[in-house]
Amino acid sequence: MWICHESRRSQQPSRGVTLIELLVVIAIVSMLVTLMLPAVQSAREAARRISCANNMKQLGLALQMHATAFGSFPGNGGYTPDSKIRSVNGTEVVISTFDVPYGIHFQWGIGKPGAAPNQQPGSWGYSILPQLEQVAAYEQIQFGIRQPMYLCPSRARRDSLPTVDDSWGRFESGGYAWAQSDYAANGKVMQNYPIAMRLSAITDGSSQTLILGEKAYDWAVHGPTSWYWDEPIFSGGSKGTARAGVAIIPDARNIAFKDNWGSAHVGGAMFARADGSTSFLTAAVDHRVMRAGLTPQGQEIESNELP
Repeated sequence: MWICHESRRSQQPSRGVTLIELLVVIAIVSMLVTLMLPAVQSAREAARRISCANNMKQLGLALQMHATAFGSFPGNGGYTPDSKIRSVNGTEVVISTFDVPYGIHFQWGIGKPGAAPNQQPGSWGYSILPQLEQVAAYEQIQFGIRQPMYLCPSRARRDSLPTVDDSWGRFESGGYAWAQSDYAANGKVMQNYPIAMRLSAITDGSSQTLILGEKAYDWAVHGPTSWYWDEPIFSGGSKGTARAGVAIIPDARNIAFKDNWGSAHVGGAMFARADGSTSFLTAAVDHRVMRAGLTPQGQEIESNELP
């Protein structure tokens, strides 16, 4: 007699996934995600650091091009009597910062198209815009346009907004939002108006002299509405665009940010030298070595130890 075994098999109930098995699978997946997350974050930060290094490289090369074209590096600018803008209210104003803790009022220069390096009221950041193919921003003083090459992707700061007075400073920005920078010049090389240093004046050697670096940033102080030690690219003469301190401090709250360097990267910050090369300096770098790297004419023995 013929028996259909297939019909018997089809009558057997199918076995589903139990709750315990499902929980085990979820636990394993969660564990794998937990293990992979640091690696993913590390890879993303590595990519951001490479992008930051590329920004610094491009800025360093632009400074070299400026030095070739004009015979000197740009200065950091500074206030001149014609440094005025028309505010959103139609009045003529001088942009400025009143430093509340120090009780001092500072007036800033404004970028001036075509001015010679020793007559330029705007900062180095403004002066090299043509070398970065930002001719329109340079010629038309487009101070409100964000300049991505001046911003570190790891810091990921928000777009600037019109300034708002706070407990640190009172600001005059004319009611506009001004583009800011995560990078500052070495204030011992790119000094304030009217000084413009020639490349030949860097007697310590261009490969041993720092010219740009990432500046310290305090999340409790700085932000899209503040200019406190963070004045914009198109202004001139401030510590927002030039520093000379010897400490490298990671981004955080309540840090010693004034005149110092720092970044959102782990362990240090990115710097460029006067010869156009770039390197990552750790926060543990000796202050004597750092000082030697910043001084262009000091002939310090420590300058030979700069990484």
